[in-house]
Amino acid sequence: MEQIRPMGHPHMKFLVVVFDGLRPDQLNEKVTPNLCALSKLGLVLNNHTASFPSETRVSSAAIATGSHCSGHGIVANKFFANGVAIDGSSLPALLALGSEAGGVMTSVALGEVLAKHGKTMLAVGSQSQGSWGLSNWGNWQSGGPAYWVHDAERFASNEVIRRIAAGFPPLPVGEQPALQTIKRVIDGFLAYAASEALPELTLLWLSEPDISYHMFGLVHPSAREVLSRVDREFGRILDWWETERKKERIQLIAASDHGHAIIGKHISVVEHLRHAGFKVGDAFGPDADVVVKAQRAVNLWVHKHDVGLLNEIHSCVSVEPWFGIGFSRTTEGDAPLVQGTLPHSAVMAEHPRSADLTFVLGSCASIDADVDPETVFYDGAYPVGVGMHGGLTSFELSVLGILAGDWFRPGVLRTPTGIVDLAPTILAGLDLPIPETVQGRILEEAIGGDEGPIDEVEDASLSVENAGSWATVQRERYRGRLYLKGTNYKSAQHQGDIGRVTTAAI
Repeated sequence: MEQIRPMGHPHMKFLVVVFDGLRPDQLNEKVTPNLCALSKLGLVLNNHTASFPSETRVSSAAIATGSHCSGHGIVANKFFANGVAIDGSSLPALLALGSEAGGVMTSVALGEVLAKHGKTMLAVGSQSQGSWGLSNWGNWQSGGPAYWVHDAERFASNEVIRRIAAGFPPLPVGEQPALQTIKRVIDGFLAYAASEALPELTLLWLSEPDISYHMFGLVHPSAREVLSRVDREFGRILDWWETERKKERIQLIAASDHGHAIIGKHISVVEHLRHAGFKVGDAFGPDADVVVKAQRAVNLWVHKHDVGLLNEIHSCVSVEPWFGIGFSRTTEGDAPLVQGTLPHSAVMAEHPRSADLTFVLGSCASIDADVDPETVFYDGAYPVGVGMHGGLTSFELSVLGILAGDWFRPGVLRTPTGIVDLAPTILAGLDLPIPETVQGRILEEAIGGDEGPIDEVEDASLSVENAGSWATVQRERYRGRLYLKGTNYKSAQHQGDIGRVTTAAI
């Protein structure tokens, strides 16, 4: 789609720092003074949300391409495609979807646009190799300065990065919390900036506080200490930027990729289906006609897309207290394939790689009003009480967004924005063309000295009734784009309280 670009500047540069899993409500002056200082200098995106599913690999692709998974095709952290299981944490596994030349993502990435126009990006990250590869797709393949701090040699060929990396000692393998690893990202960036001219775009991806939230939860003292340490490392970036932005037009963006809910109860979808008599396996075969990949969002593929089997599975799971809301393939007239679900298109998740049936595990508060509203059902290995994401709660969708620099106005922006809007805004600032595959929009109201005209925000929420309960996906439409805000649940499962509305994201 054609987008009118505000006046950018070919000599402007962007520095984007992603804090994996950071919810904006976790910031405060005591724990995160540097991020708070940036929020006072810049523009805070106060209604900023993630894509669905709210998982890291999906979000990495969304930030890189400016499109939802309906565009880029990385439909989950782990999914099933071409008859095999794809673990998105592995870059070689992702390459099985296509090749380094293309086909892994079905939307054009920032790195590809830059390379096509003779420009480049610096990417330094500590996340999984799959997320790192997706986030700077088109850059590491072309020899751009790409540094995966866990292994500088494996996926990059840039000699400057190899020289810088050779000066650092090895990182602890599997470090948790990842404090030395986070420091290495900042060290690597500052070492590059000290010896080389920065390219037009720099992307730094910090794997904390996500790792600590999965270990301790969001409010545990250990997690707060890690967040404080991460903020101190960011303070080094902030100090550098305060000096350098006087020499160059460097715009600084602090962002996160998804938020977190809290694990309240465990369930096993595979065990439930097997107990009900379904044949579940890791791939289709004589003993398996259902493949399941589950965490907060549960994805199911059935042999030959058998609609009858899908309806049976949906009938089996949708009556359970842990079931939240279901989505199935989009058919003619934007209708769902399976009755009692919404189409994948309702959450911008319709893609040839999408599951035949997806459902989000519910909120614990939807069946027990006395529990913490942040607690959710979860299918996986993390323990009760720690952070988790991937679903459609407002807690999982809420993300950090702070834009600072002379191109952005200061203050607070309350219009709906999302992580898919960052890529087109950056491209506009660099005066580069925006690919037709971009689904986000240029944040025009963030640019310049004042807010400018604000259009009306339309409530575009959708509801579905299923097994005596109702679920509503809260959506806002703004300037032709849809933004996911959470899910409300009206449960008939409370004895003596039929029809009570429990506002608890699913």
